[in-house]
Amino acid sequence: MTRDEILSELTRLQPWFHRIDLGGGLYTKTESVMGEPVDHPFGPWQTIQRLLPKDLSGKTLLDIGCNAGFYAFEAKRRGAKRVLGVDGQRQHVRQGLFVRKVLGLDVEFRRLNVYELNPRTVGQFDITLALGLLYHLKHPILALENLYQVTKELLVIETAIMPPRQTPKSFVYSFGSAKTVLHPLAYVENPPDAKEQVFNWFLPGVDALTALLRNTGFAEVELVEIKDDRAAVVCRKAKGETSTHDTLKHFVAQLKLEEELHACRASSELTFRVRVENIGLARWTAAGEAHGGKGAVSLGSHLLQADEEEVDWDYGRARLPRDLEPGETANIEFKVRAPETPGTYIVEFDMVAEHVTWFEDYGSQTLRHELVVE
Repeated sequence: MTRDEILSELTRLQPWFHRIDLGGGLYTKTESVMGEPVDHPFGPWQTIQRLLPKDLSGKTLLDIGCNAGFYAFEAKRRGAKRVLGVDGQRQHVRQGLFVRKVLGLDVEFRRLNVYELNPRTVGQFDITLALGLLYHLKHPILALENLYQVTKELLVIETAIMPPRQTPKSFVYSFGSAKTVLHPLAYVENPPDAKEQVFNWFLPGVDALTALLRNTGFAEVELVEIKDDRAAVVCRKAKGETSTHDTLKHFVAQLKLEEELHACRASSELTFRVRVENIGLARWTAAGEAHGGKGAVSLGSHLLQADEEEVDWDYGRARLPRDLEPGETANIEFKVRAPETPGTYIVEFDMVAEHVTWFEDYGSQTLRHELVVE
């Protein structure tokens, strides 16, 4: 591109929040947008660059809320094998694609919000960056769980926090006979004229922030820096085997009836054909452990009356035809006998890890089907 073409695009794509050096004395940004320094994000980069390996050769990196891509391009300059920047704002993705064209650096950009992140939409990355993001999120716990899923090794977070000098102290609180620690987390009341893309929702205290990250599943959570009302945190995943609790969090199923069966005779034999899909991160084993089949995954069901009163919690079981890896599906024939008493019932299907848990207990959706017994 010629200098005039670059200048024309820089004007068309304004405003710029990231100041990126395009060479030849040209920069994406020449003035502040919201009161931030003109050279932003040069300041945060002084901390972030110390938290990343100087040589990223062979590594993959994901930049969430990438804006125009300053950090993504810096990672590519350090030799990262693959860099993906995602942002929910179309304008920022356009800016990133333009900078990529000017610099000739192979950085991918996609318009995607943090709530859509999972290994099926973007894959998994050795390193994930979530910089200047957390306080803009209306659903921070969901977002952190998604960040955990797409991160293989290292998550770096830089975020606004409750100013430490104004943060109430954490304290122990009793819920009946149980005692737990409560950490301050502030809700930000946005003015009516605030723009959605710059909404602030929650500001955690430092202890709340680190507790959130530990409870998400990260084995190591290191508070690297606190500067006024900002904090930088490095989170590492455990190496080797995952814990049972971590595995259970990733038991997630999608269930669909292949054939509808709405009415039947009392006490008749019923056959439901159910398509099951493993949409979580944990492998489903058909056999379970050697002794007693503990952990074997089956399709189970509950029988309820129309008013939700339980008739039979263990209404039936059907085994998997084979082990199912994440992303795989299977068709299962599920045979049970209809109730003896006529009426309207609900058959609720759910996957179950035998002698461990029902998937619903960890947030997986069940499949509910109304059945009229004549």
